[in-house]
Amino acid sequence: MLFPEGCTHVPGGHLGRRASGDDGRKVLVVDDDADWREFLKLCLEDLGYETIEAANGQEALDSLAQQRYGVMLLDLNMPGMNGFEVLERMPRNGTPPRVVFLTSAAAQDVGGALRTGPHYYLPKGASRDQLSLLLQSLEH
Repeated sequence: MLFPEGCTHVPGGHLGRRASGDDGRKVLVVDDDADWREFLKLCLEDLGYETIEAANGQEALDSLAQQRYGVMLLDLNMPGMNGFEVLERMPRNGTPPRVVFLTSAAAQDVGGALRTGPHYYLPKGASRDQLSLLLQSLEH
């Protein structure tokens, strides 16, 4: 499988630091596009993050009810329950994850979603470097 701008996976290998048990390094990737989820998972693992995947909104809510995440990469346009509905139904206990919206929509079309809280935006098709920079900015 070919991915945008060089995200490769070395079985069993992780670049960067991987802190097991550190919720800040745990990322929930929510997207109905299996190829995009796989790309993000490989990149995140290469960057030292623990990654859990959810293929739809209900899987995301189930996962959020069971464990804590530092970041959630959330597709806005999914069939069934979309990203906005996931945000509305998220468990309110504990510290919520930082939310990064994933979408192929133009940035101006995401503006309303970004105004609903301190959320971030990553366009679909973004590179590994763009993902890395965004995650670094969330850690500070």
